[in-house]
Amino acid sequence: MTLPVSRLRRIIAVLLAGGLLMLVAAAGCSDSVPAESADAPLSAESFTLGKNVYLTRCVGCHGVDGSGIVGPDIRPGKVLEKYASAEAMEEVVRDGLGEMPEFASKLREEEIAGVVAYVRGGLG
Repeated sequence: MTLPVSRLRRIIAVLLAGGLLMLVAAAGCSDSVPAESADAPLSAESFTLGKNVYLTRCVGCHGVDGSGIVGPDIRPGKVLEKYASAEAMEEVVRDGLGEMPEFASKLREEEIAGVVAYVRGGLG
């Protein structure tokens, strides 16, 4: 089975963009940010942590602006309609859902809370 050229170009673009964003985000990663409620105002550290997690783990499927590439649209208007609480969204990130992989084995709780807060806060 071969993929159409347009599909291959899109896959390559996503992989290249994701790789570049991972390199950029890795430069600012922090391992010592305390956990907070995802609906609370973000501290600078939590914002940076959530953004770094998003850019390294989520952007490949959801896109830089959250509009979706192979994953669904998670821009604030869309995601807040589906997930009224941060806890419900954290559960999806933690346990996965459908094609969304689980991240409980890959991320710490404060990283999960941070990325959810970053997404719910408008993706920057």
